[in-house]
Amino acid sequence: MSVNFNITKERQGNAICISFLFVLLFFVPTPFSYGQEHKNMDKVVIGDNRFILHKVERNQTLYSISKIYDCSQEEILAANKTITGVIKKGMVLKIPDHTYQKPQAVKIDESKFTRYQIISGDNYYQLNLKYGVVEEELLKLNPELKDGLKAGQIILIPLKSRTKSETETISKEASKMEPPAKESPTPFRAKGADQNFNVGLYLPISATVADSLKPTAKSLSFLSFYQGALMAVDQLAKIGIKVKLFVYDTEKSSSNIGILVKKPEFLSLDLLIGPVYPENQKVISELCAKNRIPMVSPLSPDDKYAKMNPWYFQVNPAKKMRMEATTDYIVKEFPREKVIFLESDNGGSETRQMREYLNKKRGAPETTKGLTSSYNIWSKGTGELESQLKSDQSNILVMADINEVNVSIAMNRLALISKKYPLILIGIQEFTRMQSIEIENLHSVNLRYLSTYFVNYNLPAVTAFVENFKVEFGTEPSLFAFQGYDMTTFFLKSLQKKERFSRSSPTGRDSDLLHTYYHFTKISDFGGYTNDSFTVVEYSNSYEVKALEIIRHGE
Repeated sequence: MSVNFNITKERQGNAICISFLFVLLFFVPTPFSYGQEHKNMDKVVIGDNRFILHKVERNQTLYSISKIYDCSQEEILAANKTITGVIKKGMVLKIPDHTYQKPQAVKIDESKFTRYQIISGDNYYQLNLKYGVVEEELLKLNPELKDGLKAGQIILIPLKSRTKSETETISKEASKMEPPAKESPTPFRAKGADQNFNVGLYLPISATVADSLKPTAKSLSFLSFYQGALMAVDQLAKIGIKVKLFVYDTEKSSSNIGILVKKPEFLSLDLLIGPVYPENQKVISELCAKNRIPMVSPLSPDDKYAKMNPWYFQVNPAKKMRMEATTDYIVKEFPREKVIFLESDNGGSETRQMREYLNKKRGAPETTKGLTSSYNIWSKGTGELESQLKSDQSNILVMADINEVNVSIAMNRLALISKKYPLILIGIQEFTRMQSIEIENLHSVNLRYLSTYFVNYNLPAVTAFVENFKVEFGTEPSLFAFQGYDMTTFFLKSLQKKERFSRSSPTGRDSDLLHTYYHFTKISDFGGYTNDSFTVVEYSNSYEVKALEIIRHGE
């Protein structure tokens, strides 16, 4: 797909301003047959090379295809690194086009021009005062200005000789136009009603990646995230929010990031979503902090850069916050019920930390004595545990172990005793992704956990999104698609309203989101923002998976 090759794309309103073909290998039918002339074939220019796009037909081999295009099999393999020599009908291959000659750049006499970088607030009148050049002349020298002046653009301006008095007069006039320098009072730049929002997506689109919350399992490509963002851009255009989308394939390489941030449009971005992996965020986070560009970390719970960058927005809260919010929920929902923490001798410290935090939240020991206990279900079995349970009311158990073997054993034992004793197990979302855990067991113990998202497929808005997504892309939307849609929608609406994210900010409920409710709070005076909103999800014993309520950390 074309997004694999680090080519910037733009989408404005319902139209995409694309400098290359969007996912052409997937969505553009290109019927080929033996002997068809090259001039009728779709072609794409990538870097310094041009490629013919060939759709593999039945019984075709690399050898037969190489003969059609007069190139070697090795050249085809080098241009299509995702194949290993075995091709199938329907594949679309990039075939090197040896007839292509790279256009020669027009040489410019540098002595007659100066290079100028557009800054926020520049207009043609100011440039005319400063350099004596009119709008028509600038457009002729810089065709990219047809879409307007954008901060970060580097343009050519012809040098013109002036008298000393002319220079002094122009300097005085230009100074009147310059607003006084001041600190931005909000994390967002003010935009005029007729201006576009430039948004950069830095995603590992071409890689099959692991979900940040499930590191052991493969998930869908971030192409789905991009597709969700495109759906959001289309919807925003209907309410007058104009968006120009720049998409960069970061793969999973830190060195690739260094190249992408040097692109001239970087400084014109009003919002940046990504990169996904924290190890790729260092360079971009520093540049965003320096240039006051809001940066969204879409999945990682690592809050290292959120603590250092005041323009950083962390969608997936740190694990510590999630554990504390879970404990807050226990205190609020079961203030006087006994809570039994399932802890193992060789397990992680998460369950113990939650027990200690719960005791601290509940107050003095003399008033909460007997309301908290711990039990090792792995070494003791269920005999002694059953003696602490009641058959006529719900028994509250807590387990936050991330060791899948431990969780699997505990779940099997709890499922057995759930037939005699009604249980509510307060756990973590990771349980639902452990392959050795039977879904039926999650329902047997009435698992509840906190999540930053939940898709309710019964909602009309979700149903409409799913149907529109299938029409647009020919497949069901994955969770990544919902995330791409909601993040793009929420942050662009916030940009339009020029809101400041704080405790008083509106939640995602006011932003037509599909699967989450965002609420951002500032980490510290010198840090950025983190999402502190969670959905309480339950796997009920009636075999429903439902959202019970929305809570916020610390409330």
